[in-house]
Amino acid sequence: MSRFLIRQHFNLPVDPWAGLGIDTADSRRIAIMVRAAVRDRAFVSIAGPRGSGKTHAVSVALHGQDVQLVELFRLDRERLHMGDIATAIVRDLSDERPRRSGEARDGQVRRILGTTRGAVVVLIDDAHLLHGNTLRALKRLRELPWQGRRPLCGVVLVSQRDATERIDEVRLRSTQFELEGLRPAEVAAAVGGVLGELIEPDALELLSRSPKVANWLDMQFVVDQCLEETAAQDLQRVGVAVIERVVGKDRPVAMPPGRAPVVPLETNDQGRVS
Repeated sequence: MSRFLIRQHFNLPVDPWAGLGIDTADSRRIAIMVRAAVRDRAFVSIAGPRGSGKTHAVSVALHGQDVQLVELFRLDRERLHMGDIATAIVRDLSDERPRRSGEARDGQVRRILGTTRGAVVVLIDDAHLLHGNTLRALKRLRELPWQGRRPLCGVVLVSQRDATERIDEVRLRSTQFELEGLRPAEVAAAVGGVLGELIEPDALELLSRSPKVANWLDMQFVVDQCLEETAAQDLQRVGVAVIERVVGKDRPVAMPPGRAPVVPLETNDQGRVS
């Protein structure tokens, strides 16, 4: 059955997850990384599997920041090169047209970055598809000086796997973070917020500790399966038997003790992120 029809059957919105706004350990760590990219013009790489919510978390972390954002829109990331990034910088930060000559355009980019008021962050999604030479060029972009000041911009790479791991000269000059996934309490808050009285407390507890719902998209898919099974059994609420039928009797995820540790950030001699 269509997920939209099954949601309608239980009087849920077409997209009940939209605007849920659950704060997670991963989203808090991403916020730390993004603030470093803005405040200290850091080079950060954020990695996580598809559907883990990394792109959304970065967008939320950037919202409200005093930052000039440069975003890349080329669809074939494999062919994204430094010329595209330079063009985007000129396009997003000035009213000028990009110079045709590579040397002239590099000087133009350096001047624009150096004279732009406030922090500048270059954001690239699907960065695991970038060519190694593009990553090296991003490193050199940050090393451009202007009137004795550098780096001139921060860089945030968002990818399904660490984009810097295969290029040592980039990896050693950046900070990496890999998402750990949703914790049981976070799953319970999200699913409970969407289903409310449609799921029994014991069923919610069991579902939240399944390893099959540690990812946002996987969790939504499993919840739709549970609703469909509930409707098939002509039940009014999702119960433990439905959860066991849908996700099986997998070994539950252990509840992590204490608060999530803060991801360490590399600092220089002045105590600022490098």
